[in-house]
Amino acid sequence: MAINSISINKEENSLNIPMGYFWAIFLICISPTVMSMLGIEISYNDYRVLSFSKITENVSTGLILGRTFSTVWVIFSIAVGVFTCILTLIDFSVKKDIAAPIVGLVMLCISVFDMFHLLVILGVVHTNLDLDSAIYITWFVSRILNILLLILGTYIIINLKEKHVNTDREKKTLVKFLGISFFMISIISIIFIINLKSIPSVFIHRDNFFTHPLEIISIVGYLFWGGYLMPKVLKSFDGIFFKMLILSMIPAIFADVHMAVFYKNFDVEYNFAQFLRLFANLVPLIGISLNYSRNITTQHQMNLILDQEVKSKEKIQQDLERRQNLLQTAEKLANMGSWELDVKTKEINFSDALYKIFGYMPNSISPDLDLMYNMIIPEYRAGYKTMLETAISKQTNFNTEYQVLWVNGQRRYILAQGRYIQADKKIIGTCLDITELKETSQKLSQNEALLKEAESIAHNGSFEWFNGIDHFFWSEEMFRIHGYQPNSVEITLNFYEKLIHKDDVEKCKQTILSILDEKKDFATEYRIYRPDKSIRYVYLTAKVIVNHENEIIKIIGNLQDITELKNAAILLEKTESIYKTIASNVPDSVVLMFDTDHKLILFDGPIITEVKFKTKLSQGIHLKEIFDEGEYIDNKNILDRAFAGEEIQLEKDFPDDKTFMIDFKPVKNVSGGVFNVMVVMHDITEIKNVQKNLESKVEELNSSNQDLEQFAYVASHDLQEPLRKIRAFGERLQNKFTDNITPEGLDYIKRMQNASERMQTLIDDLLTFSRVTRTDEVYVDVDLHDEFQKIIEDLEYTIEKKNATIDLMVNHHIDAIPSQIRQLFQNLLSNAIKFTKEGVPPLVEIKSEILKGEALDNERLEQNKDYCRITVKDNGIGFDQQYADKIFELFQRLHTRNEYQGTGIGLAVCKKIVDKHNGEIIVSSKQNEGTLFAIILPIKH
Repeated sequence: MAINSISINKEENSLNIPMGYFWAIFLICISPTVMSMLGIEISYNDYRVLSFSKITENVSTGLILGRTFSTVWVIFSIAVGVFTCILTLIDFSVKKDIAAPIVGLVMLCISVFDMFHLLVILGVVHTNLDLDSAIYITWFVSRILNILLLILGTYIIINLKEKHVNTDREKKTLVKFLGISFFMISIISIIFIINLKSIPSVFIHRDNFFTHPLEIISIVGYLFWGGYLMPKVLKSFDGIFFKMLILSMIPAIFADVHMAVFYKNFDVEYNFAQFLRLFANLVPLIGISLNYSRNITTQHQMNLILDQEVKSKEKIQQDLERRQNLLQTAEKLANMGSWELDVKTKEINFSDALYKIFGYMPNSISPDLDLMYNMIIPEYRAGYKTMLETAISKQTNFNTEYQVLWVNGQRRYILAQGRYIQADKKIIGTCLDITELKETSQKLSQNEALLKEAESIAHNGSFEWFNGIDHFFWSEEMFRIHGYQPNSVEITLNFYEKLIHKDDVEKCKQTILSILDEKKDFATEYRIYRPDKSIRYVYLTAKVIVNHENEIIKIIGNLQDITELKNAAILLEKTESIYKTIASNVPDSVVLMFDTDHKLILFDGPIITEVKFKTKLSQGIHLKEIFDEGEYIDNKNILDRAFAGEEIQLEKDFPDDKTFMIDFKPVKNVSGGVFNVMVVMHDITEIKNVQKNLESKVEELNSSNQDLEQFAYVASHDLQEPLRKIRAFGERLQNKFTDNITPEGLDYIKRMQNASERMQTLIDDLLTFSRVTRTDEVYVDVDLHDEFQKIIEDLEYTIEKKNATIDLMVNHHIDAIPSQIRQLFQNLLSNAIKFTKEGVPPLVEIKSEILKGEALDNERLEQNKDYCRITVKDNGIGFDQQYADKIFELFQRLHTRNEYQGTGIGLAVCKKIVDKHNGEIIVSSKQNEGTLFAIILPIKH
């Protein structure tokens, strides 16, 4: 096999694989495995940021951080695969070498399948399988598809020469054919998984160490590909790309090993597998990038040779032609362009490749110095122009970096070099498009910054110590944990001993002696002093690295500030003591506490001995031991709902004529997660007895009120008939006998008619007031804007007569009785137009908004319910605020009948309608400054 032939004592092995890259990749891959075996954990403020411990059965697969990291790894894997394919295709367009793009097409098609895998993880795409199975099967098929396409592509590469694909057209045709074929294989695989209804049990064995044993298939495939096929490829293709490609099997195999033992989706083993898959994709990208880098170096060397040979007088013409050919070839290989500037004539020439670098087709424009300046974006233009002019005037060379703007608006990074040729009075320059390298460098810098930020957030630092050297290497966070600025002090053993708490110094010394003697990995907890004299708790874990003679080479480790955790533990003990004190003093109650396994962890209460359970209560017993089978299932379901975050309250009657109010309260940590449920059983037997007596009294009162309302309705209705006769006979007297009646008699008739009209209005208002309570109408969805529009149309004559302005800003819907809502707001709008100041046109503003009950500051409203608040504000005469409650009473008037007409019932009707709708009506006013009515109604009933 290829890897077996590597010799660790040589710089390169028999296949010319660079050993530095091999060991770097191997160490990166082995690190997650080591951390997983050590069970390292990173946490902050009771929140587990990263855990390398084994996942237990009750850990949720929906871990937010695990899902986030997995998503990041998959996204980067897709991006790296696509980017690698693009680079190989660019390399193919330059070199016409078909081997690299075959590998690139494989990575592109796998990236297409990985995009489907990502959509399954995010829940965007749903299959017939459950989410856990769907996530794993898409991973498994992705790995199998990857190795099968790699084996197929490698076999094609090995047999390319036998097939005699020589012309560029034949090569392009083959690349297109393979790209379409690989893509169709990926699409068929996706369709197969979408239609898959179940997977055999052999895929997942939760009870075994190897939870996913079929990962061995892809591991064997990678060993066959890397150990048998790739060495044959390296015999024909000796580039750095294929040397790095064979090394990608290392992270690929490690990824499958981690996936073979992961327990649940998004746990640490799963994340390590996704990270190593990203790294497996990244290795070929590094290879193709190194290939480009070596081409750049080659180009630079060619430019030096070209400069030396130009100085030769004897072979100038032949050398020039040969070097021009070499330069063109090098430009194609390295994506580099060149230019030549005559210092005297200012004439400038571009190579074909330079046109492409600047975003133009070769010879499509006439190059000149101003054009080249204009291609450079303004912020770089002046500096480049000054540098070029300085090189001309001082006959020197220059090297710079700038950006150019393509005609399509895209910006590209350019690395430019110029050399003054004194003999020819010319400047020869090169331009290299480094956009991709620049973006890659920026991404790497961002990743490094993110890693530092993560270490800072977790208060987790790392260190390294070499045996025989009295000096420690500390990460920046190590300095901050100890209260120092990064790299502000030199860390030695003697210096660090002074930082350890005096009571822990001896323990630390004994730990060191034990390490030197046993040479085993270790972990310890101790306290340190900071420069400000504060004391911090820290937890140190370390690994001892030894040589083949079992001598210590170095110690690497991790140190975490656990002060908050220690303080929290102390606080927890105090809290538990307080809890027991409170629970034992809550009258007529029993308090129980259950953990996530439904086990009893705390119990107390004054009447705990009076409540009969299945068995005697003791710490640690399970819920099923406390209740009989039927009650156990009911209580288990309620507990599960409480652990999901729901607060539950219910009443339960016990056989001994006792009634308890039982509350299930989720106990949450600072991050919002529920870790316990508290059950409070309160004896409400006496309260229930009192409540039954009150309900009986309320029924009697309601019956009495209904009788009174019926009487008022019937009385008002029966008064209508004699009143109509009085008005009718009065009109006949007035119309038929006007000539026979004295003026005094006519005045009496007029007064009688006015009195009967007022009596009719009063009866109508009383009937309206009575109907508010008696109505059988149901609640429906009411558009408040439409209702106000209808009311304004009904009052159109009054509005025009008063020259009133109505400013309507209402656009909400509520559940209400339409006729009553219209009556409510018609009364309010009529009053706003009626009670106006002399000579001032009425202005009425009507607005609405949606608010929570808690925001309305009214104890009679439900705090968590949504309400609509409608305000009706006028600029009328107003009134003294002391009468705010009085105006809602029947027959209450603040003005005489001669000043303003009315019965004093309208606002009482409004109050009755709002009460029926379980709302509130509030008025605020000031004399001669207008009035504002606020009506608060629930959105839903």
